[in-house]
Amino acid sequence: MSKKYIIFFILLAVAVIGCQKEKEEWNPVFEETGFNYFYKDIDRSLSLIDEAYQESEKGNQEAVQTNLNAIKHRLLEIKDYYVPLTAIRQKIYDAERFFKLKNIKKAESLLNDAKSVFATIDLKTQNKAFDKMTLDFETTINGVLLSLDKSSESDTYNKIKLLGEHINLMLLKGDLVLSGIEFYK
Repeated sequence: MSKKYIIFFILLAVAVIGCQKEKEEWNPVFEETGFNYFYKDIDRSLSLIDEAYQESEKGNQEAVQTNLNAIKHRLLEIKDYYVPLTAIRQKIYDAERFFKLKNIKKAESLLNDAKSVFATIDLKTQNKAFDKMTLDFETTINGVLLSLDKSSESDTYNKIKLLGEHINLMLLKGDLVLSGIEFYK
């Protein structure tokens, strides 16, 4: 009878330890992601195109020009901000997956790629608020890269999670991030 209790307690201890370990890991599958930011800017651009057509029929060239400039701005936001950040988010999520598979070299390569893509966004913007976000991103991604060589997997998971949440928030709150930012051709 006591052997049954011992086996039961061993299995219970293994289950509890296993559950605690899983809580420490980040699973980006459950991260709130989506592409509403694309659809929102595309819908805004389409409505501006409709307005430009209406103003063109009225002969109001100034309003047409204003709408065309706004459309161009929205398309540059998509091209120079949302598309690269979406690629970065995917690279971070893939790096997390490769880290779980113990393929540290591939995870490191993906994170360095994400860092390079982010540098291109920074080159196309000139804004003090965005400079702070750039510094925060670089600090966070460098922390993840440094933690890859350490023995603490939970520390690395926490840093990857923070990085993934940071980049996802930049996408979901793009209107706030982009306020006052001008993209250059």
